[in-house]
Amino acid sequence: MKATVFYSRAAIPGHLKTLHTNSLLVKRAFKSSCVQPYACIVPTFVATYSTVMPPILRKDVVEPYKEKLEKLMQEKRVDTLDELKQHYKENIVRLRQSNKLAPLSFKKPGDYHAAANIPKIPKEKAIKTLSSYVDTEKLSQHKEIRDIELIWRARHAHDPFSLCAMLDVETFERMRANARKYPMFILPLPRDLNAVEADETTTGGTEMQFVQWAFPENNTTHCLLTSLLEYKLHTEFARPHTTLIFHSELSKSRGVVLLNGTVEKGMGVSPADAQFLVLTLQKFYNSDPKGIIEPYEREKALRRRMLLDLFKSGAGFDMKDLIREAEMAD
Repeated sequence: MKATVFYSRAAIPGHLKTLHTNSLLVKRAFKSSCVQPYACIVPTFVATYSTVMPPILRKDVVEPYKEKLEKLMQEKRVDTLDELKQHYKENIVRLRQSNKLAPLSFKKPGDYHAAANIPKIPKEKAIKTLSSYVDTEKLSQHKEIRDIELIWRARHAHDPFSLCAMLDVETFERMRANARKYPMFILPLPRDLNAVEADETTTGGTEMQFVQWAFPENNTTHCLLTSLLEYKLHTEFARPHTTLIFHSELSKSRGVVLLNGTVEKGMGVSPADAQFLVLTLQKFYNSDPKGIIEPYEREKALRRRMLLDLFKSGAGFDMKDLIREAEMAD
């Protein structure tokens, strides 16, 4: 019997069968193959630009002030602009010394360490913990676990692109242990030819989804779901269509773990698709053959663990076996 119940305003059609994580560092982006070629182009462009562009002609600067300058030359009784500039030389020097007419200057890269006071974002604010969504202390005071579940569901009910769930600690610990051992995997997402939400999904066949796990802190676990095609094209720059966050702040005091997920709009995956992927994710990451006595259940857990092992090793992994196992009813 499953202790996990997933909720979404979009129901899963009965005929279906299936965080950089953190922001990327500039240094990491600069090392990527799609950025490196431009490192050589930029200096070349600057040099070419400086060489090709003609200097600003003096008449282009003087022309807008021609009448005023001629009037001023008559008042000072001089014949050329050089004589006029020489006449005001002392005034110009005095203004520059008083910083009212100081020339433009640019700081060296090293000077910005002292000048720039950039506030650092506290870690607790950078990572979405349970307290980012609800009052954790008040939530933990509810006597009935059912009340905690209802409050968590109500917190996400207004957003049709939001997923939420409550897991028991034993289920979550199995999933997290497998996630640490197998931080990457793929899941099949069937595309129904008669999909109801045709404007949000690609129809026909099976589309593979790439799974990535991350553990930013003790009580927070991230799971990112990206289409395999997107990941192949952009690797670490790939944008996830679904982000899942597991919050285990209440695991010791109340024996439950809360999950919330966000489905990005316009990325070809509907909330129903994402909900199905989460259920399929649980099939593989909640499998543990240890301690299972019943032969059929043990064999099923061994098959799923073997698929995780084969994908991690990169040898002997068969997509057909994965799809067949994902389509099997528990």
